[in-house]
Amino acid sequence: MTEQARTYGTVLFELDLPGEMIEKAFGVLSDNPVLIKCLISPEILLGSKLAVIQKVFREPEFSPLMTRFLEKVCENSCMDQMEEIFQVWKEKTMEAAGILSASLYCVTLPDEKEREGMRAFLSRKFGAKEVQLTIVNAPELMGGFVLKAKDMEYDYSLKGQLTRLARAVAG
Repeated sequence: MTEQARTYGTVLFELDLPGEMIEKAFGVLSDNPVLIKCLISPEILLGSKLAVIQKVFREPEFSPLMTRFLEKVCENSCMDQMEEIFQVWKEKTMEAAGILSASLYCVTLPDEKEREGMRAFLSRKFGAKEVQLTIVNAPELMGGFVLKAKDMEYDYSLKGQLTRLARAVAG
């Protein structure tokens, strides 16, 4: 993810626009790859791109502020980063609500008690009111699990243990 995407995602969050509007705008862009292709094409003049944005993202569904934000993103040649921008906005929105997003990579699915234990651990560790845990099947781990939240990674996988052992022996 680029610094530009982080900056635009943060600005979008700070604009304090309705979440439904932002999600709808992202939906329009992600559901129409031809639209994105046109908005990032160097062959299409900027004025034409801005005219398209003004026609697609107009009132009453979209506020002038949302439209202007998209124009700025387009003017600075960052429309190809809209997915990352939206992701940053989403993370900041969840963080403001006290919700932590975490991912659990595992070979075998944990039972409900184990999932609740991980949520409780993450809640204490990061001071979150709620933890949204996404479970990802990762057979390449060979066993165990990897838990990721924010910039932390807890690797309790067999693959991770073997890698650490190999480094220690080579070391």
